[in-house]
Amino acid sequence: MPELSAALRIQEQSYALRCAQPSTSQWLRDCGVKQLELLFRAIVYQPAEPVLIADNDRTCRDASCGASQLFGISRDRIIGRRIDDFIEPGRRPQMDRLWRSFLQQGEEQGTFWLADSGGSPRETEYTGKANVLPDRHLLALRDKSLPCKSKRLPAQVHDYALSIFDAEGRVVAWYSGAERIYGYQADAIAGQPASCVYPVEDASGIALQEELRRASAQGHFGNERWHVKEDGSRFWANAHTMAIRGERGDLRGFARIVRDFSHRRLKEVKLRRGGVLRLLSGELAGDSTVAGVVSGEFEHITEANDAFLEMAGYSREDLAAGRIYWPDLTPAEYSHLDEEAHEEGLQYGACTPFEKEYIRKDGTRVGVLVSVAVLNASPFRWMAVSQPLTGSEAAEKIDSAPASGNFAEIVGASAALKRVLAQVETVAPTTRPC
Repeated sequence: MPELSAALRIQEQSYALRCAQPSTSQWLRDCGVKQLELLFRAIVYQPAEPVLIADNDRTCRDASCGASQLFGISRDRIIGRRIDDFIEPGRRPQMDRLWRSFLQQGEEQGTFWLADSGGSPRETEYTGKANVLPDRHLLALRDKSLPCKSKRLPAQVHDYALSIFDAEGRVVAWYSGAERIYGYQADAIAGQPASCVYPVEDASGIALQEELRRASAQGHFGNERWHVKEDGSRFWANAHTMAIRGERGDLRGFARIVRDFSHRRLKEVKLRRGGVLRLLSGELAGDSTVAGVVSGEFEHITEANDAFLEMAGYSREDLAAGRIYWPDLTPAEYSHLDEEAHEEGLQYGACTPFEKEYIRKDGTRVGVLVSVAVLNASPFRWMAVSQPLTGSEAAEKIDSAPASGNFAEIVGASAALKRVLAQVETVAPTTRPC
């Protein structure tokens, strides 16, 4: 009975496919969450606004540079401690009630009293978003004693839409932030093509497939475009998509983080192609001046050439001891420029060169022209190249500088930094997607 045998084989294959599908989806969810956490860290650490990521037990799993400034201690000393440790002692008993209410509601705004590094209480507003990832909750903070043009916290730290797709772009996991931003409930959108959140003109899925293709080829891809909510309204979406691969390197799916950047749409940053390489050029360096080159992971500076150390006033012993932190070099009035450079680097690979100041170790300041490149989004690594500003004409030289230069002279003798520079040559020319 060959026909019966063939029919039985088809049934067995169909049954095996149905059985395998849940495990494939579960594998994607398990591995995707890990990728999302890594990508989430890269995105959330830079904001100048204080942001905390905490688990169900109120233990801080991550913190932004702004949180470090608010608490007066480094991010390393925040991560791993309970939020309660930073609350004014007399008010800590209230935290159990506040936290239970927050987890039940899923979203909450309120006020609590933080104790700063000197022990003084500080009234602090918070906006909480629960379960941005499973058992991971976001708190955006604002010191009420500081002047603020608006009583609202910045929209970019309010919420994050996190999701996981399979290799064909169908939704496998849809977390609470995605429900809040898009309006779709997880059970309703599961299994649907992710292109359903694109405008009608993109609903064919071509735009999505191009984004996934580039994420697969590059490992990580960022862009901005219009997305559509369940109610039909549009918002300007800043999206970062990361490929998820199996142990053998085979593509399994994608992890994605989306934020509503509608508020930034009208003042969109324009990237000058190849900005980092122009900054590194011999023309800009001029008179054999060696540019300061530095690289690191998150806020830690791990490698630097002698020119950077001299510019910032630190010694190589300070570098070896891990005492140099990128946020410590930036005056508060320039922190928003660092944040914009970080966003631009995540999206395009490198940022437009910009002017800022460094705070030297002795407290004095030096003006610099700096550009930052993101070398790896997960785990997060970056590189910055800076040139001292000696006059207003320094900023003008960047547009007339040739696209190549003597990199060996500019970087100096550090073999490690030369390896980093070789990476940035492939990152810096990244063009902005249409």
